[in-house]
Amino acid sequence: MKPELNRYRLLVLAGICLLIILFAIMVSNLLSQVRDLSSADEDNIQWSISQLDIEFANLDTILTEQAATQKSFSDQVQLRADIALSRLNVVNSGRAREIFGDSTEAADLIEPINAFADDAVEILDSTDPLDETKLLELKSLVRDVRPFVRELALLGVRLGAERSEDRRAELASQLSRTGGIAIGLLILMALLMLFLDRLLQRSARRDAALSASSKQLTSTVAASLDAIVTADSSGRIIDFNASAERVFGWGRDEIVGLTMDDTFIPHRMRDAHHNGMKRYLEKGMPRVVDAGRVELSALRKSGEEFPVELNITTTHSGDDITFIAYIRDISERKITEQKLIDARDRAERTDKAKSQFMTVMSHEMRTPLNGILGVLDLLKTTRLNDQQARYTRIATSSSEILLEHVNEALDITRIETGNLQLNSEAFDLTELMQALVDLFEPLADEKNLAIKLDIDPTMQGPYHGDSGRIRQILTNLIGNAIKFTEVGEITLRVDGIHGSEASSLRFEVIDTGIGIPAEKHEQVFEDFIALASSEGRQARGDGLGLSISRRIARAMGGDVSLKSVEGAGSVFILTLSLRRTEPVTRVGSDNLAKNAKQAPSCNILIVEDNSINRSVLGDMLTAMGHKVHEAVNGEDCLQKAKNEAFDIILMDISMPVMDGIEATQRLRHGNGINAGTHIVGLTAHGREEFRERSVAAGMDRFHTKPIRLEALHNIVAEVTSKHLSKPDTAHFPEALVEMIKLLGSAKVATIAEKFLSEMATFAADLRAASDPPDMLAFAEAAHRAKGAASLLGQIELHDTLEKLELDARDGKLTATRTWAETLDAEATKSKSVLDSAIIQGADAP
Repeated sequence: MKPELNRYRLLVLAGICLLIILFAIMVSNLLSQVRDLSSADEDNIQWSISQLDIEFANLDTILTEQAATQKSFSDQVQLRADIALSRLNVVNSGRAREIFGDSTEAADLIEPINAFADDAVEILDSTDPLDETKLLELKSLVRDVRPFVRELALLGVRLGAERSEDRRAELASQLSRTGGIAIGLLILMALLMLFLDRLLQRSARRDAALSASSKQLTSTVAASLDAIVTADSSGRIIDFNASAERVFGWGRDEIVGLTMDDTFIPHRMRDAHHNGMKRYLEKGMPRVVDAGRVELSALRKSGEEFPVELNITTTHSGDDITFIAYIRDISERKITEQKLIDARDRAERTDKAKSQFMTVMSHEMRTPLNGILGVLDLLKTTRLNDQQARYTRIATSSSEILLEHVNEALDITRIETGNLQLNSEAFDLTELMQALVDLFEPLADEKNLAIKLDIDPTMQGPYHGDSGRIRQILTNLIGNAIKFTEVGEITLRVDGIHGSEASSLRFEVIDTGIGIPAEKHEQVFEDFIALASSEGRQARGDGLGLSISRRIARAMGGDVSLKSVEGAGSVFILTLSLRRTEPVTRVGSDNLAKNAKQAPSCNILIVEDNSINRSVLGDMLTAMGHKVHEAVNGEDCLQKAKNEAFDIILMDISMPVMDGIEATQRLRHGNGINAGTHIVGLTAHGREEFRERSVAAGMDRFHTKPIRLEALHNIVAEVTSKHLSKPDTAHFPEALVEMIKLLGSAKVATIAEKFLSEMATFAADLRAASDPPDMLAFAEAAHRAKGAASLLGQIELHDTLEKLELDARDGKLTATRTWAETLDAEATKSKSVLDSAIIQGADAP
């Protein structure tokens, strides 16, 4: 407030001083003009100019008299001549020039007059006597110049009058301006007086407001729930509000004047407090002061130490410093926080126990399912009558649906922890849909329901996406439809719209069941919700399936929705955007199985701690014509692998003594006869939990239990047809063979060497990648390498690079070291194939 008033005062004083200076300058100018106007010098000059004509007239008269009397030259002629000439000096003086100024008319008149003066002086100052001839000559000169003199005199009078008139007009104008300014000054002075009056009124109002604010602040401090303590620079308490009395137990009268050290600062903290105050006062280095709220301990009058939240600020008045401490008792809050922490810990332990329980249950349920489905697959290979075949189909279908529910139990934990992973790969849409219909057909037949498949022909092309998750969602929707439909049919319809690169697909599961009321449409997608009919029976919903299906669909960028009318059936709709892929010629599963049957017998080692699973897998492989060996854990596997070479090792992941991950690592890093054997990882846990660890350990494939007979056929067919550990030099990719024929082995060898070098560099870049990695750079690198792999006919390497590229473009590229190991392994296999093909091409005639 005080600096503001000082600024106003300086402004007013500056304005008054400026007005006084302006007024003084104007009065000075006015007095100067009055003096100039009343000056006699100019009048004398005008009079002298006007007398010039008279003097020349007198001179002319004297000369005329002298000529008439023919007297000799007299002193009077000399006197009049001198007087006339002296008047000419006035005309040529500076003061006369002020009157004539730059007038050309005056200059034209003065010139002949000055010429006369020169001639007259020459005659008058001549040493010869002034005779009658010179007298007549002088008279003639006077008579000739008199008209000019008369004109000059008249011009001087006229110009002098005009000059005087201008000065009088200027003086009048100056007087008018001075009067106006004087009036303005008076008005301005009045405004300044009003302004000062307003300032005084404003100052009075501010004083009143400050007084009220001070009273309000005093009331606020007194009523504050926080303890407010004020102390001087020595730490002596100078104020203590009511809340402080309640918090610390001291009365205001008994604590004011005491120091904080002696009252509420705990003994163990007093040295630190004293040093901190000293450091702040001497060096201005605060730690707690003006640092915001900090948590410390304080001491009550009773000696009890308790937690407080403290905020200290300072005010300065000259060299004096006042400390204001705002203190809040947080004892209750700390107790509540500890209770919350305990509750959180209990919840985390419960959640961990739940997740562990779900994982264990999933593993324990998959293990017997592996035996059930394996035996059912073996049973199908025996001679069965129609009724037995029907029972087998129903049991198989029910087991597979149960397996899907087991998978969903694991998905709950994955979704809640954010660990749900999507695995994109190329798949055939028609094959996937037909497999779903085949799966549910036995269950539908049991209820005399028809199940139909309706695919828009334009949407049948191959796509890139997570076919396993799509199958899971549609399994839930179809199973739910069969469950709640008693009469009619179930239709699986697929249509959509093609975009430039991706297609929007719409999967509809249509049933003729009991339907769902409109107000319950969203409720069926909630966790553990099953709608009940009036009779108490479940009317619709399956608890978790729909909820998980919607969550997975949304994680894939799609959604699951519902259209239904109670009593008229339901339509569950899955919408997804999938990227189209070009059809790739692959060896079909039937051909793989056929190749497996035609291939020579393989020596296979089953590493499994569950005796039933070992027995079922052994029976399957034995029935396929292969030689089977068994190991009960990883250590047993290593022991058997030392003495005998195997074509395939089926390795369980979780085993006692030594698990499959460690056993695989030891096999790969050793130099034994099975270091390059094709290893297939098997687990009853979820796929996502062990995929990266299995690939990093060196497994060639990874399979979730239960492993079916068809899957075994495919695994054996893949190994025997491609000879991954020992490439068959008799059969090479068609693209590679054609390139060798076209370019020659030497050129292809150079291209292959450059390609493998680039792959090694790419793998090294992946190992050295930052966290997070440069997604765009790796996506571009994978895209370039993918094209080269395709050109060389390395389809598996092409697919791996394509998966890496998609993950990078989607911003989901993780575990770069694992990817590097995968690429190194694939590149090693490709190198064997390329080297063999190039050698064979060079040897060809």
